[in-house]
Amino acid sequence: MELLFRATVLYWFVFLVMRGAGKRSLADLSPLDMLMLIVMGDLIQQGVNQDDQSIVGAMTAVSVFLMWTLLGDWVIRKSKRGRRILVGRPVMVVRDGQILTEIVERERMAAEDILAAAREQGFADLSGISVAVLEDDGKLSFVPNPDGPKPGGG
Repeated sequence: MELLFRATVLYWFVFLVMRGAGKRSLADLSPLDMLMLIVMGDLIQQGVNQDDQSIVGAMTAVSVFLMWTLLGDWVIRKSKRGRRILVGRPVMVVRDGQILTEIVERERMAAEDILAAAREQGFADLSGISVAVLEDDGKLSFVPNPDGPKPGGG
């Protein structure tokens, strides 16, 4: 029973840590982020299993993590409020070609990341963007400004 409790506590602790780290896709992780994830995995294992090195203990811990993951996925699919709590909301980071600095800082992003993503989508600068949204999966979506330069210089 203690193993179930430790696995549950650490699952939700890691969830909160990852939510606090900001929205990033796996492709956007820095070397420091990757290092944190690798080390965190080993530390979590030690905290969950404590002195229990048995196969049953490992299977129990994995089962608890899987159960919470499946339950979370179910809540995300069935409840708008649950989705907002567990996944977050898309956030506008550019409006009318201007970076919304306060929001970008709160999301722990750099303006350079937005500019790079815009260039990848064919925008030379932000003047051609009406709205940019940081999606809940960490990707940036751009809505072109109908009066501004078109993506790709057209």
